[in-house]
Amino acid sequence: MNRIQNCRWAQLLFVLTLLFLSVGAAEAEKADREKPTTIDADRLSHDDQKQITTFTGNVVLTKGTLIIRGERMELWQDSAGNTFGTMIGKPARFRQKRDGVNEFMEGESGRLDYNGKDEIVTLSQNALLRRLEGDLLKDQVAGDTLTYNNITEQYQVESNQGQPRSRMTLMPGKR
Repeated sequence: MNRIQNCRWAQLLFVLTLLFLSVGAAEAEKADREKPTTIDADRLSHDDQKQITTFTGNVVLTKGTLIIRGERMELWQDSAGNTFGTMIGKPARFRQKRDGVNEFMEGESGRLDYNGKDEIVTLSQNALLRRLEGDLLKDQVAGDTLTYNNITEQYQVESNQGQPRSRMTLMPGKR
């Protein structure tokens, strides 16, 4: 190859590399923690002294792929801007897409506590958590209190004395 051909190959390789890098960056979703939090409700009241906002009636919190629904939510932020909240519902529900796969985590309970700093959802009062691939149920776990960590994708289930025992249901794999 002569010098001009080598230069053209180098230019082509450079352009293809830039194209590959820009396509990869365009396809990558930002993590939910980088997204703004939006809350819709029938009513809201804010206590400026306590820095707590109370939302009532058909409450929907959205932050990226995270959606939390219920009837009443108290919400506050720490000095770093991390969001914390307690949602009450019959039931309170959440849904969030798992990173890198076509799967969602869904949960429901009488009370849902959200820790935006550590990305932890705690479901209590008859808690249920499901892992779905699209609309297909992959597995399900239930108990009195269930803590789900979206960063580590781990959960822990506890049942108090007098409550139904913790239970996990695993769906059969494809054959």
